[in-house]
Amino acid sequence: MTKKNKPVPMIKPNPTPNTISPTLIILARLLSFESIVAVNRSRSPALTKQYAKRRPQGARGARNQGRFQWPKLGLQLVLALSAFTAPADAQSDRAQGIRAKPTHPFEPSLEISIQRFEARIRAQAQDLPGAAAVLVVKGNVRPLMLFGFQSMTDIRPITAETVFQLASLSKSFAAAATALAVHDGRLQWGTPVMTLLPELNWSDAQRAQKLKLFHLANQSSGLMPHAYTNLVEDVVSYNNILNRLQRVPFVCDPGACYSYQNVVFSLLGDVLMQATGMPYAQFVEERLFAPLNMQAASVGRATSRRDQLASAHVMRADRWVVVPRNQRYYKVAPAAGVNASIVDMQQWLLAHLGLIEGVPRAPIMQLQGRYIANDPPDNHYPNDPRISKAGYGLGWRVFAFSGIDGFTHHGGYLRGMRSEMIFHRGAKSGLVFLTNSEPAALNRLSLAFAEWLVALQNAETLAWGEGIKQAPSSSPLGDR
Repeated sequence: MTKKNKPVPMIKPNPTPNTISPTLIILARLLSFESIVAVNRSRSPALTKQYAKRRPQGARGARNQGRFQWPKLGLQLVLALSAFTAPADAQSDRAQGIRAKPTHPFEPSLEISIQRFEARIRAQAQDLPGAAAVLVVKGNVRPLMLFGFQSMTDIRPITAETVFQLASLSKSFAAAATALAVHDGRLQWGTPVMTLLPELNWSDAQRAQKLKLFHLANQSSGLMPHAYTNLVEDVVSYNNILNRLQRVPFVCDPGACYSYQNVVFSLLGDVLMQATGMPYAQFVEERLFAPLNMQAASVGRATSRRDQLASAHVMRADRWVVVPRNQRYYKVAPAAGVNASIVDMQQWLLAHLGLIEGVPRAPIMQLQGRYIANDPPDNHYPNDPRISKAGYGLGWRVFAFSGIDGFTHHGGYLRGMRSEMIFHRGAKSGLVFLTNSEPAALNRLSLAFAEWLVALQNAETLAWGEGIKQAPSSSPLGDR
């Protein structure tokens, strides 16, 4: 095992959340009756009049009120202490595939913090042609945020069903599909690619023999980074690009260095078809989209929601203009060929946070480990001392922020389209942002989410427990 792909140890999960017992809730309501009525007096004159008749008058009334203050305070103290002793049961809905519900409403300070971050999301979106976002906080889905238009030419508004091209965020689906095939016993992460795809020729046969299925999904093939991505942009077929792989040099042994790819990553689709007998798109639709109720999601050009497809926009002369959608990357569908709405991506986010059923959790969690480290020049993020342990999982980027490990992220870019998804499974929180435009440095919004979530941890250490749970990071191949 090399230093760069050494697994990262797990840290402790969250404790079971607490709630207040029903009996003490009843006592609380009885004790707070006077304050409830006082708040509503201006809203209900009849109730105010009735309350005034019952309220003690004069000195005798004052003495009666004072007589009950100590018992009342004692019961309130018991009520407060009970919040730390009565365990909650939040598993029944989750067992039925329903997203986790909050055990209690957010504290006002937390709600204010959430609203401020949502305002930051809106600020990012307000100058764009169109955008859609969803935020999940501590297992709770916030209202969808929809902005602008699907197209600036005919002013179709962005809706919850508007479909965006996800570009490289599509890699998360290919990795998940491969993990499901491994889970089914149809594939093994440690199988050599030469065994799975013997028709391919490589520039270095000795190194090619070390290339495993795992390395494709992990971006650690050892081949020159971004090999033939330029040919994807050109009018060159996928098969013709594969025929030229024998010209691509290895820059290190497989598994020894990080090497981001689109063409080589897309070999996962060929492997899945060999193992399952299904085209890649069909396997993804049957094993991921359908079980997760991702109704508008699709792979490739064919989609039943063409009227809902967002148009691509680029900035020209200080204004956004519509340009033809870039469809060339559909030829490398596992790397960049998924289309989805914000509602679909809400489901994808909830599945990765472990909040809904539909796909087995073990292989999904396996994607979120750190299997290869990135050197600072290759870590994709701006120079920020708070970012550490940047690396790549399976179809996902991973990093630590301000000493908190376990952040999982991927973005996507095509001409006129951007997508971002970031989450922390241990915190049950995440963000998806989709737009039909090219905002500068959109991944800074993802880092802003990480910054905000770490601030919540610092402010609510009791709620977060001893640490944030991190996805398992031991390699499916074992030591290599």
